[in-house]
Amino acid sequence: MKDAVESLIEKFDLEFTPEQRDFLRFLYENLHLEELSDKEQSFFIDYFYKSETLRNMAAFALELADIMREICELIPAIEKAERLTNGKEQRLYNERKWQIARRQKLSRQTIKKGNILYVPFEEYKEETGPIIICLEQTTGMAAYSELCKSIILPLFMNAHREQRDLYIVPYDCQIHVHYRFENGHLNLSDFKGFIEYKAKGEAAILPVLHFVKGLLQENQHCTEADIIIFTEGTPIDGQHLVGKQAKALLEEMKRKYHAEFSVIAMHEHNFNEQQFWFANKAFFADDAIQ
Repeated sequence: MKDAVESLIEKFDLEFTPEQRDFLRFLYENLHLEELSDKEQSFFIDYFYKSETLRNMAAFALELADIMREICELIPAIEKAERLTNGKEQRLYNERKWQIARRQKLSRQTIKKGNILYVPFEEYKEETGPIIICLEQTTGMAAYSELCKSIILPLFMNAHREQRDLYIVPYDCQIHVHYRFENGHLNLSDFKGFIEYKAKGEAAILPVLHFVKGLLQENQHCTEADIIIFTEGTPIDGQHLVGKQAKALLEEMKRKYHAEFSVIAMHEHNFNEQQFWFANKAFFADDAIQ
């Protein structure tokens, strides 16, 4: 019995090697291509057929899939152990803060007409925040661009499964463009823009952090937001991350918007632990690069 990918390949009458079929199957599963219209699926498959970059990304992602699955399984176990060891007080504090925020929101949206209170209880439910990916796109990162983008591909599945918005923010010294994928659903125009985006120059980290704060303000009632920073590890303004203004900015994002930061650095020896003090987790791509 033919699977969906084989049926699509036959439908659009294109020649693919067995390896390319595996790459396309990986993308089909992670990007939920079945949700696209026939016209959109045709566009995507034709783009995959013509885009060496997208095929290389799929190859990287497929190769890294087992490693990433292990990480996804291992990290929650480590975090749970840490919470059981010393995190009870912090967890209770965060839960109290969220309860207060929800009660305030409910109070603001409750309307009294006569002797009747109209209470929008649906607004009281917890809302999971966005996944925001800050992707350094500079001269120094050019060699790692496809690798980084391949790591991002499975995050579409996570966002889709958890019904979370996925933002991708390429950056150098400033922000030129950003892409939003609502609830992890594929937008072909933005996806193509993300695949093909390139920049030159050096990276500054503070502009992208301010930009991220603006995105969080649009999602200010969320219970949590995940911010993932891809970096070569040496932003030109990295020393400012330990300054008072940057610390206040980052601590506000953690406190007010329940933000958790992860950093994916290309080389461990470039990573400055003091500058990235705010990261909850740090991963190093050295092994993957080799």
